[in-house]
Order: sequence, then structure tokens, then C-alpha cells
Amino acid sequence: MILSHEVTVNKPLQAVWDYSNNPDNLSKWLNDFLRYEQITGDNKAPKVGDKSNHTYQEGKREFTMEETITVYDPPHRIELLMTSGYFDMQIVNRFEEIEPGKTRLFASADFIRVGLMMKCIFFFSSKKKMQSDHEKQINKLKELIETEV
Repeated sequence: MILSHEVTVNKPLQAVWDYSNNPDNLSKWLNDFLRYEQITGDNKAPKVGDKSNHTYQEGKREFTMEETITVYDPPHRIELLMTSGYFDMQIVNRFEEIEPGKTRLFASADFIRVGLMMKCIFFFSSKKKMQSDHEKQINKLKELIETEV
């Protein structure tokens, strides 16, 4: 299952890149996000292979996904492999300057491995709802960049 959404952000390319890739901003736009922990590398100078943990609230419990940077081409593209015991996702975020002060942001999440429990959840979940949630997150990111930067 692939979720994707594209928005135009009325801010310069570098500002959109910087805000989107700042771990301090993740809790502002990612649903149920609790905390970020750098495992390897330096979040001020990221590179391919760097790892971090992202912890989310899932009902009354927390779950953590390990993020590995697989492609890092600032300020145009970042790809991440998010892994957990339940599923793995390939995240692709592309940034393109449309004109000065205007940036196209494309964000996708591709579920590349899904465990049995998640297959059951996906079976009963609506792809339409998951896509809607993805779009809301990216639209929230756009709104935050336009108002905070």
C-alpha cells in the first residue's frame, strides 16, 4: 500500500527543507508522535546510514520505529526506511522549487513489509482513511511552514 500527497508551500525551497527535516518539528505535524532519539550520526549533519528512533503513542501504549536514512540529497530529496516489529515503510520526500518563494513538496509512504497483525489491521482499515490521514499530516506541515517560517 502506498500513500502519497503533494502540496505547494509558499516558502523558499531551503526553508521548506529545513523545517521538514528538523526533528524538533516532528511532534507538530506527525500524528501521535512522542519523541525522537538519535542513534548514530549527527542530526545537525545527517548522512546516508544515520539511524534514529521515532516513538509514537498507539492507544495506551508506545511503539518505536527505527529510521535509517537511505537517500540524502539536500535540499531536494530524502528517503527513509522506517522499521518496526509490525511493518516497514519506505518514506520518500521530494522538494522542488517551482519559482522563488514557492516549493512543491511530495511525500509518500510505501508499506514494504507488513506483519500478520498489521495485515489484519489493514484488512479492516480503509485505505481511503489512511490516505486522508496522510494528506492531513502533509497539509499540516505546509500550514506550519507557511506560518512559522
